[in-house]
Amino acid sequence: MADSPEPVVPGDPAPTTADRTAGARRVATHSLAYVGGAALQGLGILLIIPFATRLLGPAEFGRVATGLVVVQMVGTLAAAGLPQVIIREHHRGPEGPRVARALAGTMVLLALGVGVLGTAVLLVLSALTSVSFLVGAAVVVASVGLTVVVAAQSLMRAQLRPGSFLALAVVATVVAQLAGLLAATGSRSAGTYLAAYAAVLVVAAVAAVMIGRPLPPTVERARTRAGIRLAAPLLPQAVAMLGLLMGDVLLARWLLGDAAAGGYQVALQLGNMPFVLSTALFNAWGPLVLSHPLGNRARFTARTGSVLTLVVGLGALGVALLGPWLAALMAPASFGHEDLVRTLAWLVGVAVLYMLYQGGSLAVLDAERTGRLAWAAVAAVVVLVVAAVPLSGLGLVGIALAKLLGYLVLVVATTWFAYRHSQLRWPPATIVVTGVAVALSGVAGWLGLAGPGAWARIGLATLVAIVGLALAPRIVRTLRG
Repeated sequence: MADSPEPVVPGDPAPTTADRTAGARRVATHSLAYVGGAALQGLGILLIIPFATRLLGPAEFGRVATGLVVVQMVGTLAAAGLPQVIIREHHRGPEGPRVARALAGTMVLLALGVGVLGTAVLLVLSALTSVSFLVGAAVVVASVGLTVVVAAQSLMRAQLRPGSFLALAVVATVVAQLAGLLAATGSRSAGTYLAAYAAVLVVAAVAAVMIGRPLPPTVERARTRAGIRLAAPLLPQAVAMLGLLMGDVLLARWLLGDAAAGGYQVALQLGNMPFVLSTALFNAWGPLVLSHPLGNRARFTARTGSVLTLVVGLGALGVALLGPWLAALMAPASFGHEDLVRTLAWLVGVAVLYMLYQGGSLAVLDAERTGRLAWAAVAAVVVLVVAAVPLSGLGLVGIALAKLLGYLVLVVATTWFAYRHSQLRWPPATIVVTGVAVALSGVAGWLGLAGPGAWARIGLATLVAIVGLALAPRIVRTLRG
């Protein structure tokens, strides 16, 4: 189904072209704030990691990394795929804002339900197994808090309130991680770190409810039910996407051990630097696409998405080239710098594929074929798990390659569904740029870490930076419509 036309109230003048243009520019201008905010959020976490790795060591840091992954996964389960639908419904008719708040209230209730269920399961596990109650309780509480924060943030993105969105984002990530780090200085354990992290998320959740003011689902019963039906296929899709995003840490621990999981988490955080850029750009780009006139929305998506994919590709290549210095900054030598550099060089390619995926997912969502997104994500996570077992013989690099294969499947499947159910058509040059950026980033990991190899890295990274700066004005124009 297409978006509903804008209602015309009797006696009110019809919206003019100038009105529509002004509205679109307002969306674009507010959306630009998410780019810098998401980058600040990712940078803040990176500033904490060097201290956490040195304070906790590979094994204990690996347990913290595993706990954080579980928090994200449980939080996504409680969200039930609703955040994207909240943003979409907010712009559909005069009742849209009220419907969006009711859907946010649904997310809050689901979070509390998951918290009760998680506590019951934890009590049984702690009584029958060696599972730590402190660690498990921290994970459950943090999951509930994070879900409530995401519900409010979805409303803020729809309402064009970037200041509140960014404040909550920083508290729920940087401040929460910093609290865990400070607590761990007294007791160097994963349980202490995660307990302090969960406490800050509870405070953030209370603030989120006060700022977002979600409503009970019953205030817009029919449209809330319709929104839940649209979101339902996004639940397995979201869980699978988190499996792709963070499940590789669990696989590294299962296949290679706690210490390897700690090292992989460091490489993943560095490899996620261009991924943060990709997510930040999407936070700005998504509302811009969904508020664009339906008639040329697909053409607009392809044109602007191609430019953003090129930017993310340059960012990925730059991080891969600077790998040796980033790895030395993030972790001591005991984490194995050479492995970290080669691993992150493949992980940065995920961000380039993800940027292409996001454009396809918007087209599929707009066509109300969300079930296709679920199938694509589940297939991708299956490839990740199956490929990780034999590739783990290559160590951390093998897990990174398995993740890259999973995202490749995700992009191919989503692009295919977008071609079948929408008018979106990526230019061939965009596909070529994506493949070249991923390949060059991976090859960069094998350049030397010292001597001529290091000088080559510096020269190439400088060239990438120059090209990126040359493209910056065009990127700003793209995001401003």
